[in-house]
Amino acid sequence: MRFMFCGNSFIIENMEEKLVISAIEPQKRKKDRYNIYAHGEYIASLGAQTLVSFGIGTGGAIDEETLNRAVLQDNAQYAFDMAASLLAHKMRTRSELSHRLAERGICDDAISAALDKLETYGYINDAAYAKEYVQSAVSSGRLGRRAVQYRLGKLGLPREITEEAMALYTEDDEKEAAQKQLNLLLSRHSGEDKKRKAFDALARRGFDFDIINSLLAEYDR
Repeated sequence: MRFMFCGNSFIIENMEEKLVISAIEPQKRKKDRYNIYAHGEYIASLGAQTLVSFGIGTGGAIDEETLNRAVLQDNAQYAFDMAASLLAHKMRTRSELSHRLAERGICDDAISAALDKLETYGYINDAAYAKEYVQSAVSSGRLGRRAVQYRLGKLGLPREITEEAMALYTEDDEKEAAQKQLNLLLSRHSGEDKKRKAFDALARRGFDFDIINSLLAEYDR
């Protein structure tokens, strides 16, 4: 018999016979969760709902398939609850949530099940997230398209979703934003190198080099 850790419990592999549940004890910190023991050895940590759903009780016998299904279902619910808690604070991409849940030791199958459920309910929508992100960037006018696209990529969004969202940020939008930022920068700096400082600042914010040079050329006229 081999154990593989999955979030709160272990997935059991190569179990030759059924296990007899010798004890079910409530956890000290989480009263709605219980440690399950078979033949005196810890085998899993399950929530009360899972215990009832699978009819797991002291003295009962459980086979490998049933125990592993119980563990995966329980961990999927654990992952769902944790992801929902993260989403309560702000929108997140599926990739972000998957990474956060994996950091908690939750196995891939449980994560996928939980995130699929959240997508079905509409709590995860990468396309809507990306569009809202780009629209917010356009409204603020602080970043160029290059920077916005880079940040979307860092969020783990698929390329096709990123490209569709970036269509909302036009070249004219970027020119208008760059012009406003350039005016502010030039008003804050003085001296012969103020144009270079303005160029560097706009470049760091991801504005297109050709747009920056074009605006600076017009400034000289």
